[in-house]
Amino acid sequence: MTDYCFRVSIALLYLLFISGCDKDTKPPEKQSFIESYEAPRFTQNEGALKVLMDNSLTSYFIYRGQPMGYEYEMLDLFAKENDLKLHIKIIHNVAGILDSLKAGAGDLAAANLTISKDRMNHVAFSSPLFRTKQVLVQRLPDEKQYMTRDRIEKSLIRDRLDLDNRTITVRKSSSYALMLHNLVSETGLNLNIDFARGDFVTEQLIEMVSKKEIDYTVCDLNKAEMFDAYFDNIDIKTPMSLSQPIAWAVNKGSVGLLSALNLWIEKRKGSMEFNMIHNRYFEMTRRKERLISKEYNYIKEGKISEYDGLIKKYASELKWDWRLLAAQIYKESRFDPKSRSWRGAVGLMQLIPRTAETYGVKPDQLVRPGKNIYAGTRHLFMLENYWSASITDSLELLKFTLGSYNVGQGHVEDAIRLAEKYQLDTKKWDDHVAKMLINKSTPEYYKDPVVKYGYCRGREPVNYVKAIFNDYDLYTQFTD
Repeated sequence: MTDYCFRVSIALLYLLFISGCDKDTKPPEKQSFIESYEAPRFTQNEGALKVLMDNSLTSYFIYRGQPMGYEYEMLDLFAKENDLKLHIKIIHNVAGILDSLKAGAGDLAAANLTISKDRMNHVAFSSPLFRTKQVLVQRLPDEKQYMTRDRIEKSLIRDRLDLDNRTITVRKSSSYALMLHNLVSETGLNLNIDFARGDFVTEQLIEMVSKKEIDYTVCDLNKAEMFDAYFDNIDIKTPMSLSQPIAWAVNKGSVGLLSALNLWIEKRKGSMEFNMIHNRYFEMTRRKERLISKEYNYIKEGKISEYDGLIKKYASELKWDWRLLAAQIYKESRFDPKSRSWRGAVGLMQLIPRTAETYGVKPDQLVRPGKNIYAGTRHLFMLENYWSASITDSLELLKFTLGSYNVGQGHVEDAIRLAEKYQLDTKKWDDHVAKMLINKSTPEYYKDPVVKYGYCRGREPVNYVKAIFNDYDLYTQFTD
């Protein structure tokens, strides 16, 4: 990944420790942070961790097809190191995320949650990931470029007690609202607290301050620093609270999961990976500020890629969900229209020039996104039409179509003949035809008389189809 939350290509560096063992000694099994707990099933579904998240720059978002966010990356690391499959469920009404957790919608809630006494009455919190403080978000004077620094300072609130007779807008069930209620209770401040809708996120309220739609809001400093780089007319220097811990929440009965999280955080805190993820999102540099300023509108609009319009157009003609086509294009090229493979495939959908020419697209046109997606979807239509004669289930038809787009119809037909020979279901992809595709990489199978197209790196198309549907699931959660 890069040095901020808008790229995903920095490779993490790991230290490998190799120890020798005698020939007859069984090698040590993979160690897991969770192995010492009695109950191996500490989530709703064994082997899976379902996480409730909000759609925000600190928790979870999609950028150029790739899931990102501080808490997403941390939980992805936790899941990988504990052999868990991570499932993300976006809660668009952020105000209800803890209620959704209590209702059993997920195993864990991650939404830049502040630990508070009131919340601890309902859920259990992990050890803190980090600490932050709440700050006032206010607008700088319109004439700031003509004002001295002293005059600007005098125009701003620098003591929260000076908020008397002012209005601050926050979400009703947020930790900010609780802090403001306590402030009023402790000081007798005549403060009007205006409540935003539960589906509003902090980013929206900060933008409303910038656009003069509201006067003030409150934000955690770690978040506020991101948006201070984008909105050049806001101020975030006035503290509203002492340092507060940010953590993940689980249901009170999830003792095994809570213990696993705490042990993992204890072991990981201070490690290179832990610090790199934190710094990528929360340590401001000039370069990061420029990236935020350039890219925030793109992310705010909830795009999967800059080619969403073209993808929607051609997916509609194909009668596919556009997000499935977007997932395939991401898998092919990561949305790089100039991408070229060692095999000579070009562009967003990685088309071989001779294939594109059958659909009227010349080789030099393949770097043009519209032409490339046109040819790619025409090829998908041909493949889907070919398989629809024998595959009637719509989901299976998509898998056969995508698999043959990657590896070719011939190898898939070989796998079907092998599946029939070994009494598997020739109309099902997973564990049946896909299994035989994988087997086509071994002589016993690719030399079988029923095989016409020989050796195949079958795991590649199987993983290809699986990855596309995994990303499709992420994209539907994000866009819905």
